[in-house]
Amino acid sequence: MSIIIAIVFMGLLELGRSQYLTNTVHKTSAATEKINDLWCYSCNATDDGEACIDLSSGNNASFVKKCNPEEFICMVKQFSYTTSTENSTSTPKLWSLERRCISSCEAGCIIIGERTKLYACTSCCEKSLCNTGKAHSTNPIAHFRRTSTTLALGLLVLLSVMKPTLSVIL
Repeated sequence: MSIIIAIVFMGLLELGRSQYLTNTVHKTSAATEKINDLWCYSCNATDDGEACIDLSSGNNASFVKKCNPEEFICMVKQFSYTTSTENSTSTPKLWSLERRCISSCEAGCIIIGERTKLYACTSCCEKSLCNTGKAHSTNPIAHFRRTSTTLALGLLVLLSVMKPTLSVIL
């Protein structure tokens, strides 16, 4: 009787093993994670000079950098400024420019100041060596046009929504 139990037990073991010997491949969560193969330009105009500002002027191989595993974005951050008088505004002057890999990025411009305006503009992209530009436009007139158009559209929407309310009040 013990021989029969042993044979049945060995048969069950073989059946259990055969379930594990399949043609499927099991991958851990770490093995299925996205592999980062992103390369970005990495330089700072303060340290690297004109070659960092204008990438089309020569050999830029020294600026090419493999991004860290958690960095899936190439970024360009530009700081520039203008000065204004009562009658005119100067053309934007570059103060600093940086290119690098980054883990999170918010594209856009922040403008600070009245007579002297500081522009901090950031652009983001997700393809290798895509951070070649100079971030967003720092043209104050273009910015004014975008801002005034947005304000005008917002005002029109607000007036169309409030129009029934205004007629009730009157």
